[in-house]
Amino acid sequence: MTDETRILDVAALKALAHPLRARLLDLLSQQGPSTATSLGAKLGESSGSTSYHLRQLERHGFVHELPDRGNARERWWERTAGRISIGDPDEGPAPSPAHQTATQLASLAVMEAENDLVRDWTTRDPESVPADWRGVSGSSTYVALTADEYSAMWREFEGVIERYRAIRGQVADLPEGVRRVFAQVRSVPIIDEEPTP
Repeated sequence: MTDETRILDVAALKALAHPLRARLLDLLSQQGPSTATSLGAKLGESSGSTSYHLRQLERHGFVHELPDRGNARERWWERTAGRISIGDPDEGPAPSPAHQTATQLASLAVMEAENDLVRDWTTRDPESVPADWRGVSGSSTYVALTADEYSAMWREFEGVIERYRAIRGQVADLPEGVRRVFAQVRSVPIIDEEPTP
């Protein structure tokens, strides 16, 4: 994966806000290249539907076709390398109402796709998981921080993720004993109506 982060414009955010597109992008991120037929089977959708939505994702640069794989009837798709930023960068003018709405809808669609992954893991039959991968998922907690501490904590989270991402990058074929891992770090401040003294 490249270190460059793509900031999404309103059109790209609207494209990603569709729940099926967010799920397709998530599956390609998790499992690597695939076909519309295979993705459709995993999601309970027709290959025509997944093919249409993959083309919409391609239009906005989220995925691309792998012309060296497959044939005229079976196209292979891959997630475009690089990170994407759904939220606005800190600097610059305030986003337009359209951009704010598109950001919220895209964030919710991506979050729902991620929640599906966590839900599937949580409800999986433990016997279907290799013994060395049982009991490895994490949990979350509440902490009390200043805004500066919160920013510092988030930068540390990003640093840890980047350090482990750099070990292998985005590889299509995983070596023995290596599995893709969804590393979810969610952090939101709890803003009370009445600040505590």
